[in-house]
Amino acid sequence: MKKIVAAAAAGLILAGTAFADVSFSWKRTNIVGGTSKALDSVTRSDCLGLELSNDIAGVVFDWDIEEGSSDTSKLALDSYYGWMTFGLPVGNLQVTSGKWNGRYSDRVKSDAGDLDGKYYEAYKLGVINGVGAADSDNLTEGQMATVIAYTLADTLPGTLLVKAGIVKCDYGKYDSQSGFVAELGYRQDGLINVDVAIKNPSDKVTTIGAFVSPLMVENLRATVGFTMGNYDGDKEFGVDARARYAITEKTAVTGMFNYSSIAKELKASKSGDDLNAMWTMISVNHVAGDNIRFLATLQNTVRDFDADNGKNLTAFTPACEIQISEKALFTAAFDMRWDNKTPYAGVGDVSLPIYVTLSL
Repeated sequence: MKKIVAAAAAGLILAGTAFADVSFSWKRTNIVGGTSKALDSVTRSDCLGLELSNDIAGVVFDWDIEEGSSDTSKLALDSYYGWMTFGLPVGNLQVTSGKWNGRYSDRVKSDAGDLDGKYYEAYKLGVINGVGAADSDNLTEGQMATVIAYTLADTLPGTLLVKAGIVKCDYGKYDSQSGFVAELGYRQDGLINVDVAIKNPSDKVTTIGAFVSPLMVENLRATVGFTMGNYDGDKEFGVDARARYAITEKTAVTGMFNYSSIAKELKASKSGDDLNAMWTMISVNHVAGDNIRFLATLQNTVRDFDADNGKNLTAFTPACEIQISEKALFTAAFDMRWDNKTPYAGVGDVSLPIYVTLSL
């Protein structure tokens, strides 16, 4: 299976050697972290991106550049994939192969900018701490895959998308080396956007995620959904609700919520206790000028309702983003979080995320 997917990826990359559009991006990150009294540690994670494409084909390469233990940088190819599109009498067919993350639903995170991950969207759509369903809308999960997508847009009121593919299995203790994925999406502007993703990477792992975004309310972006998963008998489910409302042209409020549960089966080596978690986030975005905006995000995570003190995490992250030029973006933030501590009772742990992004 691995050889088949790799061969398909190489074929797609070689098939489109003459590209009309070439784009390049570079992101430099500096995250100064530690306690509020000792901001002395620095973590870097830089990214290089290259995309070549034309009307019918394209390839994408993404490298991560991370500092090693001896202050030397190492280059790692994080994702790479190619695609080709074939016109049909009705609709079109696109084949994508390589290693990438493939998502469809609106995650309502446009205001995050470079402040991704724990500073804004701490959890993807799916199950918090889920083993097989943590990112249920991600069809390929960053694994080697070959996916065929059929799009029908001309004969319907909206656009219909049907996907099917084979993905490398990353659950090493099982016999299967690959699994099947499928997705059904439908979008009608001004009405609704629907997505159902089904993943079966192993005979003991199954995930179904269904998400709906209403498109009929002006100034509102929203996604609600439900995820069900089965990981070797452990049942997982999660409920998501996200919304962004533009109060004015310059000010918007975004809220995200997830409640998840992992029900463990009674086994000889397990207690069978369930794990319930909840994440709540609210963020305010304000555009102060042509090239500057401010963002403030407050979030709380209850990792386990049954644990002492709830294993809570509370974080507050104000940030400022400056568009230095058309191709250069600078972001600086101040992050304070109380991890397994009483929120606001004293100074929390502080970090200073700094991002610089360049594109050509």
